[in-house]
Amino acid sequence: MFTSYFCQRQAIASSAPSANIDLLVDELGIRNRFDAIVLGKELPGKPDPAVFLEAARRIGILPEKCIVIEDSVAGVEAAKRGGMKCIAVTTTTPTIGLSSADIVVDRLDSLYPEEFKQQLSSTKPRR
Repeated sequence: MFTSYFCQRQAIASSAPSANIDLLVDELGIRNRFDAIVLGKELPGKPDPAVFLEAARRIGILPEKCIVIEDSVAGVEAAKRGGMKCIAVTTTTPTIGLSSADIVVDRLDSLYPEEFKQQLSSTKPRR
């Protein structure tokens, strides 16, 4: 929900197999909502930020203006190494492992647009 309020451009930057990404975006009918889809198969793996930096380059947004949504320790580290804000979701990793993210939530829908904006400007909020 908050992406429509705060994001002018969006990308998928993933190290998942391309078949998985294609299936997901096509089955959900959301491919047209992304300005770029960057797959990490030919880039260094996370925690190297290469996949995120390439996504930022393709959509023409400076890394420091990007927000990465991640659920892995390596992904959070990659986002931070790339100079990006990071929202971590505890779907696959406990909160303690994601503590270097700017925001840690159990579910993205628990973060409302105004709260999202406020928390990104404050220090390490937790929900």
